[in-house]
Amino acid sequence: MMPHPAVFGTGSPRKLCQEDRLCTLCAVVLRLRLMTLDSRSHRIPGWLLLVGAMSGVGPFSIDMYLPGFPMIEREFAEQGVERTMAAYLVGITIGQLLYGPISDRFGRKPPLYVGFTLYVLGAMGCAFASDMTMLTLMRVVQALGACGGLVIGRAIIRDRCQPHEAARAFAILMSIVSLGPIVAPTLGGWVITLVGWRGTFVFQAALGVALLIAMHSLLRESRDALNIVPFSTPHVVRTYARLLLDPALVAYSLLGGFAIGALFCYVTGSATVMQELYALTPQQYGWLLGLNGIAFLTASRLNVRALRSMGPAESLSRAIWWPPVVGVLLVASAAFVSLPLWFAIILQFAFFLCTARVTPNVTALGLAPHGKTAGAAAALMGSLQSLVSTLAGMAVAVFNDGTLATLALLMTAGVVLAVVCYFWARRYASGTPGHPDDGMET
Repeated sequence: MMPHPAVFGTGSPRKLCQEDRLCTLCAVVLRLRLMTLDSRSHRIPGWLLLVGAMSGVGPFSIDMYLPGFPMIEREFAEQGVERTMAAYLVGITIGQLLYGPISDRFGRKPPLYVGFTLYVLGAMGCAFASDMTMLTLMRVVQALGACGGLVIGRAIIRDRCQPHEAARAFAILMSIVSLGPIVAPTLGGWVITLVGWRGTFVFQAALGVALLIAMHSLLRESRDALNIVPFSTPHVVRTYARLLLDPALVAYSLLGGFAIGALFCYVTGSATVMQELYALTPQQYGWLLGLNGIAFLTASRLNVRALRSMGPAESLSRAIWWPPVVGVLLVASAAFVSLPLWFAIILQFAFFLCTARVTPNVTALGLAPHGKTAGAAAALMGSLQSLVSTLAGMAVAVFNDGTLATLALLMTAGVVLAVVCYFWARRYASGTPGHPDDGMET
């Protein structure tokens, strides 16, 4: 009798098994093989690098054209270029809700083809926009494409990794994504100087084509073939309703949303506050934004190191307190003294560093119980976080008075609300991952 092909470590169970569909043993072995984050190795798996690049497209596309804001307004003889960023965030928020259920039904790769195609078309539409309205609409199209990589990237990590491995993977993912804020403003400044702001969108279109080719050639399907979720409007509505009734998922989503929203307050408001208060040139401001990316990169490395000796729940419990401490220090310093630029930069860096320690653990803890509906859960989490970030940007637009103290107060309010959500999530800790004995949906 021939031994079962799943016994051997060569080949693919899908190719070796003589049955038309994966048998149970093949499916189990395939799932085990997909869990490729070996704690003894410091090498980042190739699939995670690609997922990081796909996930980083969204943030990269926000930062790259920021230095061109004044040039866009001059060319169109119209103020309000900020609404193109708001439109992009709206597209990200709505689009994520679509990709999640679709990827749970049809697999992770098929929706990515649609997503990157939309991204490329939207970027080229931006490059040839004739007025602010067209630019705004094309940014929505671009966002609807970019959010595919963001949502499905999270679902792929959930497919491939157990909760503890997922926390490490999300920390590594954040380190890859954080390269965007480091590179994008500087690269955008160079492109704008050479060929104008439209060149940034031509570059983004080329990047989308490259990622589409890489995804097609290198990325394996990770959704469990035995976990096919029906796709219909009633089922999607029921799925999201059930997920919204999971208090732990909602609490972790809002926790991450308020933390990210606090950082987005800075990104939105600092363009005027820092440049006017400290007379920074656009290039100098780009370097300042790049420091935020370095803070993210440093935070992710610290988180990966911490997760070698503790779980994501314990890591979160230690990291959650530091952002409010730094925020209060920043508010007090800005309110009562005139901060020199170097001290403001140190506090800004510390705030981003401490806040970025929180988000990877939140994502891992929130998604771990939702294996069968990982796409929908990742989409809901991402949409809630994008919604909070959008509201944070609106708060900056309403309350920003051009002072660092007000901007710091808004940032601190965000991380304080994140702490409140942490207490909410902790109430349901016995039913959430990070506790190995808990049952998880598979």
